[in-house]
Amino acid sequence: MFGSFDSEKLAGWLGKWWFSLLLIIPVILMTEFAWTGLSVNVMLTLNYPFVFPFSFIYFLTDNLNLIIHESGHTIFGIFGWRFLTVLGGTLMQLLIPFSVFLYAHINRSKITAQISLFWLGMNWIDSAIYCADAYYQNLPLIGNLPKSSHDYLNLLSSLNILDKYMTVAWLMFSVAILCFIGSLIYPLFVRKLYDYVDLENELQRSGLM
Repeated sequence: MFGSFDSEKLAGWLGKWWFSLLLIIPVILMTEFAWTGLSVNVMLTLNYPFVFPFSFIYFLTDNLNLIIHESGHTIFGIFGWRFLTVLGGTLMQLLIPFSVFLYAHINRSKITAQISLFWLGMNWIDSAIYCADAYYQNLPLIGNLPKSSHDYLNLLSSLNILDKYMTVAWLMFSVAILCFIGSLIYPLFVRKLYDYVDLENELQRSGLM
């Protein structure tokens, strides 16, 4: 009876936390990636040696985020306010994963909610690194645009806080860490917890199957 109780308890714990365990390594990698860029040099992030298979995952998400970012400029440019047009890239990067998280949370899809929180954290980190480049504009821009097109050069200059670029970047990094922590501890906030591991059900609810 004692052994049976332990097995059921372990199964329930795994059913609740298995995906958080999978996220730990990506969270550590992204945190180290951002910390290196912000504390040493943002240029080190261009060819950061992510381990496989996360290197491939990051490649896909980074390109997806780039598409979302550029579409944000276009979409928010409809309003005709230059500041919002420039900010629109970052806004879209944050709004899309946050919207996915809200949808997943409302529909109680735990895995999708955790993925979207992690994705949101990644976008905060991308924005933090971009912001940390605002003063020197060393990062290459898409389409070989001139340095004057740098989003955060324009945004921080408009707000007269260009000299505070690293403070803003570290604040963004802090928000990213909160998102990562949220992705790891999200099962604590799920109303219905499973007593047994049911990977098929979880994957179906998340849309991955």
